[in-house]
Amino acid sequence: MSYRARRFCVLAIALFALAGALLPAATAPAAASAVTIERIIAKVDDDIIMLSELQEFVKPRVDELRRNYRGEQLNRRIRELELEALDAMIQNKLILKRSSALELSVSEKEVENAVAGILRQNKTTTAGLRAFLDSQGMTMEKYRDELRKKLLARKVENMEVGVRVSVVDQEIADYYDAHSDDYREAEHRTVRQIFFPVDKAASAAEIEAQRKKADLAYGEAAKPGADFPRLAEKYSEGPARSRGGALGSVKKGEVFPELEQLIFSTAKGETSKPTRTRVGFHVIHVDEVKPGTVITLDRVSGRIRDKLFKEKFTKRRREWITELKRAAFLEISYDPVATPGGLSSVFKDVREQISFRLVGIKLKQRGGLFGRDRVLWAYGSNRDNPRWKSGRVIVGEGAAVGKDAIGALEAGNRLFVNPDPSANLYLFRYVYLLPDSYIGKISFADMIKAFSDQSKGDGEEQKAKAKKMSFETDNKAARLDFEVEVQKTRSIVADPKEITQ
Repeated sequence: MSYRARRFCVLAIALFALAGALLPAATAPAAASAVTIERIIAKVDDDIIMLSELQEFVKPRVDELRRNYRGEQLNRRIRELELEALDAMIQNKLILKRSSALELSVSEKEVENAVAGILRQNKTTTAGLRAFLDSQGMTMEKYRDELRKKLLARKVENMEVGVRVSVVDQEIADYYDAHSDDYREAEHRTVRQIFFPVDKAASAAEIEAQRKKADLAYGEAAKPGADFPRLAEKYSEGPARSRGGALGSVKKGEVFPELEQLIFSTAKGETSKPTRTRVGFHVIHVDEVKPGTVITLDRVSGRIRDKLFKEKFTKRRREWITELKRAAFLEISYDPVATPGGLSSVFKDVREQISFRLVGIKLKQRGGLFGRDRVLWAYGSNRDNPRWKSGRVIVGEGAAVGKDAIGALEAGNRLFVNPDPSANLYLFRYVYLLPDSYIGKISFADMIKAFSDQSKGDGEEQKAKAKKMSFETDNKAARLDFEVEVQKTRSIVADPKEITQ
């Protein structure tokens, strides 16, 4: 389950227990009045979820969104929030129903212990907690009831999921061997430089002028007792000039080959002769050298165990929730319509759920300046202010990133279920000491339409099978490979015109 989905699985008031600080809520701006028609929006077996329950559930987050967004962007985020929250509420009801079948319960003593832990964590008192709850429009009794449900849900999950998940020593050792590069602390050096850039189109006279400047700076820097930081501030024409030429700690693979060779061939405390690279002339001074080391398995086995357990638990929990949903009678009559003409206009059967799983990336050309390439991607409708960014992934042979490397990231960074058609996936190249370099984007709206067109005429069985599809970025700079799958859900979606917000 992605980070965003997990966030809404926590009942609204339980956020207080996890926040780590007790802060009064800011006053939200008054929203425009609207007529709310109370109605049933979901049925879970013989239980129901009312529209007012959903609105109460999301209210704290909606107030926060109203403070940060406006117009259609605000509306879109609220719609996303409501859909995710509704799924979380359905999951909660299924889990609590399962607790009855397992004859599990939570005692008053367990609730008292949980409240005491919350008070300690937030360094407050019972009176302070009551004051906070009052500010949120909640009573202590209601809070304790919600906390009891949360504790009960944890018991069910531990019994149904946790006890079925284990990690043996051999799995830890195998993971360590397969990811040995992740547990190797490379040699790194603390360096400074006096830098004179040379443009690609520079004339011979311009190049010679920069060379002479580098020779002059080196002549002073090589003198016994020379103050390299002061000379860097005096002579350097690089971005680190104001920092005395400090480039910080540099590891192999983080800078382009010529500069790496110069840095790692210069001894500690020495200053290199002026050396020209593809970007200009460098005079390097090495302040400190820290040899590389291997982190032994015994030092990281606990961390690896936690990681593997979390991955297995998440996978098993997702399968378990799917099993609960399939075994229950679910009827959902709520659709906020994510965007005008969105998924409903692409798929006539609105009960279909489409997922895009990123499995590969192919760059049309390597980066060049900064050694071994790393790429990352961002999700959202704004490149400069995305909703999230992924972790960095190393580009392998042939300027490609494979399924295994991408699969090491959190599921939410590689699996997109019913993605917002207004969102894009922006691809970036990580550049050492500089802002990430933008590569290009792909549109989820285009991806959904392409899959719909490709699937026309397919039978239900064929449509349910994962299809491999590739999409190029808008500037043809990269290709992204996906496994695309459609699954049927037990949802009955009402006419969006019936919904008044």
